[in-house]
Amino acid sequence: MLTALLLYIAWRLLAPLVRALPVPLTYALGGAIVECSMLAWPSGRRALRENLAVVLNTRDRRIIDYWAGRHCRRYGEYLIDAIQLDSHTPQECRAAVETDDWPALEQAAAEGPLILALMHCGNWDVAGGAVATRIGPPIVLVGSLGHPRLDAAVQGARARIGMRPMPVEAGTLPVLRALKAGATVGILFDRPLSPAEPGIDVTFFDHPCRLPTGLARLALASGARVIPVAPIRRSSRAFRFQALLDLDFCYRPTADRDHDVRALTQAVLDVYERWVRRYPDQWYQFRRFFLPYPAGPLPQDTDSVPTGIENP
Repeated sequence: MLTALLLYIAWRLLAPLVRALPVPLTYALGGAIVECSMLAWPSGRRALRENLAVVLNTRDRRIIDYWAGRHCRRYGEYLIDAIQLDSHTPQECRAAVETDDWPALEQAAAEGPLILALMHCGNWDVAGGAVATRIGPPIVLVGSLGHPRLDAAVQGARARIGMRPMPVEAGTLPVLRALKAGATVGILFDRPLSPAEPGIDVTFFDHPCRLPTGLARLALASGARVIPVAPIRRSSRAFRFQALLDLDFCYRPTADRDHDVRALTQAVLDVYERWVRRYPDQWYQFRRFFLPYPAGPLPQDTDSVPTGIENP
């Protein structure tokens, strides 16, 4: 709780400065803060590098460090956006998120309940504000950030741009009722679990991992359509994003509910694997995601860095 309180204090102290400075400068500041913070957080730094080793399919230290640096800078930009979130209007969020698929998403919402399946990729908050102006306020499932003041600040900002935060501690029944009434719900489903925690075993980049079952169970119980969404940052100098949506995603349930929970979760992960492969520095995961964890020390530096991966 102390760490969360310190984060809240930093949030409040930084907010006036961030709003007074030019956007490119604030993004550079955010990236520098995250990179410095990682030096004091060895477990988070190691988890990030181990996750990237799997995503990039390499144990080359120089390649991993290169993308880890990009990852920290992108996450710093996300934090700057989060600090400024309540200074944006839903209309500004809508203008910031570009996609040709808005009409199709509006039509999908008109036809029945939706679950927008998200990972911690790009900027999911801005996407929520944009969706609110297009198809109505989405319910977003949120967990505690560790301190009531920090929770109030973050969830209050989300509410002001049109989202309806709902604590996960409230259980799934209120969400299920809302879905059956035709609501749109956004779910971040990539919280990694330990083998001892209740969840489902799936694979990501051909490596095992364990994830919560909530997204799949809510979709199967409500009959809601699932649409994977990734709001990717387009520029490190501007508040601009590209929404990636898989509107062709479809899962047909069988009579085996346990099979369906695993298969549906795996199918959504498979979509996201394509996107994370293209934007490895925009999947923000500071906990060890894969089980078993990659073993052994990372190799020594080389002179090579990866090429051919799309990044703004």
